[in-house]
Amino acid sequence: MTSFLDTNIFIYAISGHPEFGSISKQILKRVEAGEEAVTSTLVLCEVAWVLEAKGAQSDIKPVLEKILSYDHVGVVEVLTDDLVVGAAYISQFGMDFNDAVNLAIIERLGITKVYSNDKRHLGRIDHIETVFE
Repeated sequence: MTSFLDTNIFIYAISGHPEFGSISKQILKRVEAGEEAVTSTLVLCEVAWVLEAKGAQSDIKPVLEKILSYDHVGVVEVLTDDLVVGAAYISQFGMDFNDAVNLAIIERLGITKVYSNDKRHLGRIDHIETVFE
């Protein structure tokens, strides 16, 4: 089964987050070892935006190249329909736009397992298993 990698997995691993960095790195190691996963171009943009906001613009290119180098991580493009469906999900599920668009992508691909610790948004969707371990 293919899983979806949410933005926070990459950010926590990159930043060495004191509480969530280790778990995120373990998840990425499982993917590097062969567990199939996908992420979206929107997630890659979010990673870049976080790095930029932290003043780490020079880290953006190497971080993106590292993510893109994973053999078992597919990168899915955002479709126009994903944007429209995501916009509808904002009020339906009470989530922010980027999470709603990623949910639209996850559903379009038939994915039911998401690596994320975002219990506030993705974790509330009944048909999605949010895993952070």
